[in-house]
Amino acid sequence: MSYLFYLFLLTVLIIFLNKYLVNLNFLVNETGDRHQRFASNKVIPLTGGVFLFLSFLYFINDEVLSFILFSFLIFILGIFSDLKDIKSASLRLIMQISIVLTFVVFNDLQLFNTKIYLLDKLLSNNSFNYIFVSFCILIVINGSNFFDGLNTLNIGYYLLVSLIIFYLKQNQIISVNEIFIEYLLIVLLILFFLNLINKIYLGDAGSYLLGFTFAVYLIKLYIDNQHLSPFFIIVLLWYPSYETLFSIIRKNIMNKSPMDPDSNHLHQQIFHLIKKKLKLSKLYSNLLAANLINLYNLVIFVISLNFLSNSQIQVLLILLNITLYTLIYFKLFIARYKRI
Repeated sequence: MSYLFYLFLLTVLIIFLNKYLVNLNFLVNETGDRHQRFASNKVIPLTGGVFLFLSFLYFINDEVLSFILFSFLIFILGIFSDLKDIKSASLRLIMQISIVLTFVVFNDLQLFNTKIYLLDKLLSNNSFNYIFVSFCILIVINGSNFFDGLNTLNIGYYLLVSLIIFYLKQNQIISVNEIFIEYLLIVLLILFFLNLINKIYLGDAGSYLLGFTFAVYLIKLYIDNQHLSPFFIIVLLWYPSYETLFSIIRKNIMNKSPMDPDSNHLHQQIFHLIKKKLKLSKLYSNLLAANLINLYNLVIFVISLNFLSNSQIQVLLILLNITLYTLIYFKLFIARYKRI
């Protein structure tokens, strides 16, 4: 497989690039600044997005050229954010909206047959359809950024989603490009390992790019596989999606800007609980918290696989996820701040 050799060379390139960037103190994020303080005391390069984007170039052709070009714009926006060149969260959001909406209109990416009568009526209007699809993609992009707070959490989550898609393809349940999903699995496995050993972080560039990629990919997957329940797609993307919506509501209640980063996300609450109760190091508390969350999501994904066309069961799973997330969050948040 020629792509394995390409990824091997790319991995070697990234390892050497990381050493160079650390020496320059460029595109790195020191512990104590933002979410990386939960993982390591070292200076870690934010090159996960670089690796991810360069890996996409292997598949460049006329069919995916538009996706590659807009992925590049999302990636560059994330790089500017990582370098603190765009400090305004509002400006970053405006730029995200501009890129995503242009992509959706340019590619005529539209959703129909959502199994929600009123929504389907509204989606018959092209303008509303474009705005709705853009909104869905933006929710996932920002959720991916919000929950990229523990090593292996973000990458591990999308690795699980890729495994589900791979399983469906292997069993001939869906129609997708088999080589691409195999390739994506290997890319995420490499990133997962490098992230696990604290050699690479996604940064905003990587988290934006992962969110954009999976949001677009799963929307297209549903368009091409209408026998699936649309709520199955929501189950696969529920965590970044609800992370965004819940964070917006929570920050508004706390009189904070919804786009400003903080340390009050669910994964951070779980991290603090584990560290306090089990007396583990930052690294082990980090990994345990991340893998507990991903283990829960794996269970939900496996259950959803048994009801691919059953919208009622998929909706129940979504409601279960939302209820458990909200209850656990407030229980941990209140307990943590009572101690303070």
